[in-house]
Amino acid sequence: MSTFSVSIFEPVLPNLETLLNEDKELLVSAHGRNVKFAVRSNDAVESLNVTFEKGEAKVDIGKSSTAAFTLSAQPEDWKAFFAPVPNPIYQSYWGMLRVLGHRDGVSIAGDMVEFGRNARIWRISLDRARDALNGVKSEDALGQVYAQDTEDDCIVGRYIWIETPGWGRSKVFYESAGHGPQSILLLHTAGADSRQFHSLMNNKELQEQLMMYAFDLPGHGRSYPGSKQLPQGYINTEEDYVESIGQVIKKLGLKQPIVSGASMAGHVCLAVAIRAKELGVSGVIPCEGCEHLLLTQPIYELPGDLDEGILNPERVCGMCSPTAPCIYKRLIWWIYSSQGIQTFHCDLKFYFRGWDGRGRIEKIDTQVCPVYMLTGEYDYSCTPQASKAAADKIPGAKFEMMKGLGHFPMTEDPKAFIPYMKRALDFIEQNHKAKATALNGSDSREPK
Repeated sequence: MSTFSVSIFEPVLPNLETLLNEDKELLVSAHGRNVKFAVRSNDAVESLNVTFEKGEAKVDIGKSSTAAFTLSAQPEDWKAFFAPVPNPIYQSYWGMLRVLGHRDGVSIAGDMVEFGRNARIWRISLDRARDALNGVKSEDALGQVYAQDTEDDCIVGRYIWIETPGWGRSKVFYESAGHGPQSILLLHTAGADSRQFHSLMNNKELQEQLMMYAFDLPGHGRSYPGSKQLPQGYINTEEDYVESIGQVIKKLGLKQPIVSGASMAGHVCLAVAIRAKELGVSGVIPCEGCEHLLLTQPIYELPGDLDEGILNPERVCGMCSPTAPCIYKRLIWWIYSSQGIQTFHCDLKFYFRGWDGRGRIEKIDTQVCPVYMLTGEYDYSCTPQASKAAADKIPGAKFEMMKGLGHFPMTEDPKAFIPYMKRALDFIEQNHKAKATALNGSDSREPK
């Protein structure tokens, strides 16, 4: 028996239409577009139809014969998607496509060019449909401020030069903030830059505990591309990635820093831990990382000439928590829309194929480099289960799942993330104190 029918939208159609036409982000994206798409259960004939014409949204329920494309799923999947606070995977249709599409009937029918070109329109429309069903007033990010930031920003940015065999010589941008005794080097996610850490770096408590550094990889954000990096020809390898981290540590004169990052940076934290003695690293906090991820091809094909400045952020924002403040999700979207061509795509090759810690992470010496792994509950790319499985293979490592957070925890909800970060920092400190006590009764580490 069906557990979902689009007929449940009938009482809220006027409200849904109002929400769509009052959403400033949606109206900007839909400006000048004439498109109709449908949302349908696999067992149903009728669909929820959304039409944008001359910048105005209209909704109705009926057959979708004139829709440019149709978003389909099993009725129980739509029921889970439209819950007030959906469970992991169901926070976005991208997640349903990624995880369920190969086996459970999640599919796209119709014009794939229009599906890709209008990704922002259908994604926001689905979010507003969820709001309409649950009587939620949509959050408007316009005018909001970043909760962890202050009027007087404390972050200082400068440039240094580094050189790696694969990337060549590059002018690299880094930022710093804080005055605490422990240094930490923060690494951004694939296809992004260190703006992801600004809320953490402006947090007063972390500034007292840490001296924080973050840098943009060559060819990312505000860093210049390496002399050997070509547009559309960038390649990310473990060797170049770890070498760049090591050179930044040396250039900045960091003593026994902790290294932390998410996504591909979570993976590379484990590579850093393997070489901790060589790099002089005293601990790692990998977020959204594991020993290896198999690349699963999507169930759909998108033409290669679509605007990656829209598609890239649309896809990654699907991995955010549904409860993350709108202003932070917009920041993630903005960062991902502003990177060099093919940068994100090539970083993903490292994320899925270039990093392989199988048979290697077991050799990490957590007496030298304690490991505290963190992964968000809503991450369907590198799942909490995958991260925990990796942590279980590292003697002495610890794993914690972050409730209510997704793939970009430090950015999507800094206030929720900071307690997890502080527990990880305490874990690393206590491990070193216990080791020092066992050796000679005192903390023998070098000053930071």
